[in-house]
Amino acid sequence: MEVKGARVIVTGASSGIGRAAAVEFARAGAHVVLAARDRTALEEATREASAMGTRCLAVPTDVSDRAQVQALVERTVAELGGVDVLVNNAGLGLDAAVADGSLDNMRYLVDVNFFGAIHCLQAVVPHMRRQGRGVIVNVSSVAGRLAIPYSAIYAATKAALIALSDAARLELREDGIRVVCVLPGYTATAFHQNKLREVATPAPSRAVRGVPASKVGRRIVQAVQREERTVYVTMTDRLAVLLKEMAPGLVDWGMRRLWLASRRPQPISS
Repeated sequence: MEVKGARVIVTGASSGIGRAAAVEFARAGAHVVLAARDRTALEEATREASAMGTRCLAVPTDVSDRAQVQALVERTVAELGGVDVLVNNAGLGLDAAVADGSLDNMRYLVDVNFFGAIHCLQAVVPHMRRQGRGVIVNVSSVAGRLAIPYSAIYAATKAALIALSDAARLELREDGIRVVCVLPGYTATAFHQNKLREVATPAPSRAVRGVPASKVGRRIVQAVQREERTVYVTMTDRLAVLLKEMAPGLVDWGMRRLWLASRRPQPISS
């Protein structure tokens, strides 16, 4: 797909991968609508994207609210004349035990990470159908294939996005709509500091260096240009998933060593 001149919505665009993707789309000549809940950070991100010389709009949006998502898409169509690309990136993490975790937190995570993506998809598809073209990018995670202890609900939402992408790709193909699923691995953003936390989990090893968000943003733009299917950002991410499929017992052993060997994560007082 030609990105120059395309009309792009990026959710979760106030920071991290979303912000990087918005900037990279603008750099490639697209007009970008940035959506997120944090108005101040969103406006800062929009100024950065606008510096690339294309039209960029900030639309504060909570993707878990279907009405707000509908308003986001309607404004995009009114201001830009249509929508060619949707990047479903909005999401948050949760550190919680499966057996003892708060159901309220779990439901909230599903509302944002999964139903938020569905809200956005259902809002843009009618416009893309009328155009006869469009690309929907669902930003999943390597965690959707390779879950770690105390991140089960986050991993489940990301696995759900993979399944959603696979099915929607088949359902929407005849409408000229392509569906891309991107699976970033560990990325150097504030995501890990902003997670909901019910238990104190070990910090990532210093040996683990996160990929810059800018690299993920560039890979998302590239995936849209190529209309790819399932996209990994690094070869290491791809190999980690392959190892899980080929030697699950070995991966489980490694997980226990890294996350559970020293001590059981302790509940965080509310």
